[in-house]
Parts: sequence; structure tokens; C-alpha cells
Amino acid sequence: MRFVGGDAQALFVGQVRGFDPGQCLLVPVDVGKSTAMALVADLFGEIVVEPFGFDLTESGVSVLVAAVSEAETERGAILVRFGVEAAGRYHRTLMAGLRRQGLEVVELNPGAVKEARSGQGKRRLKSDVRDLAAMADLLARGGGRPPQPVDAEMAVQAAWAGHRRRKLKVRTALQNQVIGQIDVVFPGLIGCFGDLLETKAGRVIVHHICEPSRIRRLGIEGLRSYVAKRGCRMSRPKAGQVLAAAKTALRLDDAEHQAASAVLAADIALLATVEAEVERAEVLLGQMLDQTPAGVLASLPGVGVVRASNYEAALGDPHRFANAAAAYRFSGLVPTDYESAGRRRPGPHISREGSTELREANIELGRGLASHQPDFGAYKASKLAEGKKPSVAAVAVGRRAHRLAFAMMRDQTRYDPDHWAEAVAAGRSVMTQTQRRVDVTTT
Repeated sequence: MRFVGGDAQALFVGQVRGFDPGQCLLVPVDVGKSTAMALVADLFGEIVVEPFGFDLTESGVSVLVAAVSEAETERGAILVRFGVEAAGRYHRTLMAGLRRQGLEVVELNPGAVKEARSGQGKRRLKSDVRDLAAMADLLARGGGRPPQPVDAEMAVQAAWAGHRRRKLKVRTALQNQVIGQIDVVFPGLIGCFGDLLETKAGRVIVHHICEPSRIRRLGIEGLRSYVAKRGCRMSRPKAGQVLAAAKTALRLDDAEHQAASAVLAADIALLATVEAEVERAEVLLGQMLDQTPAGVLASLPGVGVVRASNYEAALGDPHRFANAAAAYRFSGLVPTDYESAGRRRPGPHISREGSTELREANIELGRGLASHQPDFGAYKASKLAEGKKPSVAAVAVGRRAHRLAFAMMRDQTRYDPDHWAEAVAAGRSVMTQTQRRVDVTTT
């Protein structure tokens, strides 16, 4: 039997079918940074316990559970279902605490809560209480996704993949700050290199002698010798270019120049610390990759530790999805679609309704395969030849890479070039139009 709300609604209806709706309790929880609000309602929508607040602490959760237990006794409840709105990281500890007590809990998407509030005619009337009412409505319709079961190895992998992803963002911000400070301390140096911070010689200069007067004193051969002693090679023309920049560099007043140099040194030291954390995360991810389902992905051409780990961290257990198409829809890479009165207008953009991490992981898988696997490279080239934008071609390749990676993780099979060649020849490597238009019942 199919339900308009898909498998989640079917599961919930199976739980409550035949029961008195007054004995089925719903507990929506709106989470903040340190406090939360909840209410208790039955399946009719009648409020059993008025909205109340509690702290996000062990004692606060005890207040929540006690209030629900009292309502459960009063109603002779047969089923109690908690729904917690996702709120960055703040909801995770609450959900873990509720699960440890053996309580049924689902995670509610903030976008779905907003839509439910709009359906009640309160789109522009947001408050914690109105959000609770919208969440109760979602729970009554079987909305919400059960927490993803994660084994110990996958949990550790997801944690370090997230750590690396966040540190990369910090590194990018710090690199921009360092470049800005170099323009103040040593104007003209950046123009001597294609990418100053990505070259060994440039790094030596930035870390040790980012000072025009020192470069002038060293001269061409002195600069080359200085860089060579630190394991780098600099050509004579490049050293001459750096020296010319040092001779013509404008300079701040002494006090301001010293302050700018000190700030630059502090930023460089911080950047080194962040880069060390990125490397540490990559080492740890490499050590644990074979202990996780994503280990098979390392057999793919162009897919190493980072790409494989990021894909699994974003996807989780592949068996929680009905198929690869359902997982792809979860990434938000499916095209927007609008259909009314029998007329369909496919949109030119992706929906972006889903996991940002999985979206990025799919694109990265495609980028790696397109660079190292001839068939994927040819597929990308064909899309570009059709006049597709590079971003659109990247999405198309990512979709293809996702289908392959999803099947490998689900079945725990390593990449077989001969088997892939057979799939390509049989036309099984490209998602059909029917598969792209995933019905809500498969998600």
C-alpha cells in the first residue's frame, strides 16, 4: 500500500492503525542553543500538555521526560513519538539522550517545519509556539526521519571528515588574510608568483624573510642560497624578479610596518596550525578507511582517502535509501520541476533541497573520475561539447559517479573496469529520465 507521504508515513500509519488517536501522543521539540520548548498533543491535534520550556541539560531532559510520562499515564498512551527540529549541532545531544532512554524520536527538517507553518497560514508569524504546532502537524502525518544508525567506525570517520571540511574553510579565510597582509608588508611580492602560498619557495619567503630590506641585502645569489638551505630551489630569473620587487616596494612608517609584520607572523603561525590539523585529519581518515564501507571506493580511479571518506560521511548507510535515485534526490542535485494542469516545466537549476555535504561529495567524486577514468572523462567532454556550462557538466558527471559509488558501497564490491565497460555498453551507466524523477514514495 502506498502513501502520499512515502515510506515514512506508511511506517507511522502501520504503528497507529487501529489505535485510539487520543492514546497516540506526539511530542514536538523546538531546540535552541541552551534551552528548548515542547508540548504534548494527541493524534487528533488536541493539546495534552501546554507548551513548556526546559534546559538542554540532563536535568532539563528529565523535566521533559517526566511531563511526557505524566501525560502518557493520564491518557493510557499506546504510542509516544518525539520529533526534534534539526538545529545545527544543538539538537544532536538531545536526540541521543532520548534514544538512550528507549524513546521513539525522529528528526524534523527545518524547511518542512516552515512549510507546515505556512500551511497553517502563519508563514510570516514565526514563534516557538507556532513552530511547535507546525511540528505536531508534521508528526501527525508521519513526517520526520529516524536518526541514522551509525557504527563506531563510521561515526569516527564522519567526525574527522567534518573536522577536515571545517578546517579547510578556516584555511581559505586565513590564506586570504595572509595575502592581504603581505600586500601591506611587501608590496609586489605576490605578483612574482602564480600562487605565492602554493609554491615552496614562496612559502619560505613568506615564513622567514617577508621583508624587502632583507631581500635587498641578500641579493640574487644570497636569496637562492637561503631558499636552497630550506629544501627549495629557486631559479636565477625568479630570484631576480623577487629582488626587483623588493627594490621598488613602497614602505609604511616604521611603527606601522612593525605592527603589520607582527600581525602577518601571527597569521602565518595560525595558518600552519590549521594546515597541520588538515593533514592530521587526512592521516586518520586514511587509517580507518578500510574499516568502513567506503573502503571499496578507494579502488575507483581518481578517488582517494578524502573523496571516499567525504562521500560516506555525507551518505551514511546506503541501505537507508530505497535506491541510488532516492539518495541522489537527498543531495539536492536533482533539477527543479514544476507541473500543473498537465503541463510540466522542468527548471534550469538544481533543487538544492537536501544535504550540502552529499552534494559536494558527489561533485568531487565526479571530478576525480573525470580526471582519471577515460569513460568519465569522455562523458564530461561530451556534455561540454553539447554546449553545457562547466557547472552543469560537473553535476552530470557527479550523478554518474554517485550511481557507481552508491552501488559499490551498498554491495561492498570493488571497482571492476571490465564490468563497468559492460555497463556502459549496455546503457546502464546513465540514469534514465524515469529514475531522475524520483517519486516522493522512494525518498
